[in-house]
Amino acid sequence: MKAAIVESYGARPRLHDDWSEPSGDGERQVLAVRAAGLNPVDLHIASGRFYAGAPPTPYVPGREGVVELPDGRPAWSDQLDQRFGSLAERTLVDPALTVPLPRGVGEAQALCFGIAGIAAWCALEQRARLRPGERVLVLGAGGLVGQIGVQAARLLGAGRVVAASRRTAALERARALGADAGVAIPAAADDWASFAAALREAQPDGFDVVLDPVWGPPARAALENLASGGRLVQVGNAAAPEQSIGAGTLRGRVADVIGYTNFALPWPVKRGAFLRMCAEHLAGNLEAPYEEVPLERIGEAWDRQRQGPAVKLVVRPRAS
Repeated sequence: MKAAIVESYGARPRLHDDWSEPSGDGERQVLAVRAAGLNPVDLHIASGRFYAGAPPTPYVPGREGVVELPDGRPAWSDQLDQRFGSLAERTLVDPALTVPLPRGVGEAQALCFGIAGIAAWCALEQRARLRPGERVLVLGAGGLVGQIGVQAARLLGAGRVVAASRRTAALERARALGADAGVAIPAAADDWASFAAALREAQPDGFDVVLDPVWGPPARAALENLASGGRLVQVGNAAAPEQSIGAGTLRGRVADVIGYTNFALPWPVKRGAFLRMCAEHLAGNLEAPYEEVPLERIGEAWDRQRQGPAVKLVVRPRAS
């Protein structure tokens, strides 16, 4: 079968035209992949340094995809075999751990509400325990998690939503998606102090919840602007993997820094969040941009994902 293969850690995948197909093993079946979603986690795993580990090389990457069920229906899943991921014509998955797409939700659009959408939605709902009327800051608002996070905060009852991004266009889009204000993250990587001041001006009373897919200096500035009892939910490290935080910052604000990963969510919670986002999309309340690329351009798509695209990159193993 045609497949993208990670041959060694740290290298981008290469396309193979005749890779061996997986074999079914009991509940897991070999299913055709109709569309695959690229995510930062795919690159982290392929680096060989991912905190949750990585499969031995060579392997087919791709943590999520839309597969074709035995009855022909398209279904989303992030429960694919780690050796035979979604960046191939076929993958290995238990059909019971898939979600058939609701009528009217396209395959590429559905992938927006998969790993990235669940990270935004469940970080706010499950980990931050966002309450109606609370003030929310969304860092990295230009990325897909941030874009969905702005909308999810509104749908979950936030009283005020402030978006932050380095890109002016991203801030304009965040306002169009429902943010009350936008704050520019400084271009200088270590300039957290001026960003902290800008956040204070945008929300003088502080934030109750911060959705943080970036970490680094922006997270430090956000923590300096938490209201008493505020919560920062850490979902990614696009800006930096490490950041020192003063002990007084946490104690003085009685602040919570909460780790988040989709890996820790029970399947029924993921399924419920995915279907809720699909329903909100069908109701006209939630949108997310995507771009489709053929599997033959996986190297280019991989490099774009590394740069942090403002859209969901959807890879098509077969011509649609």
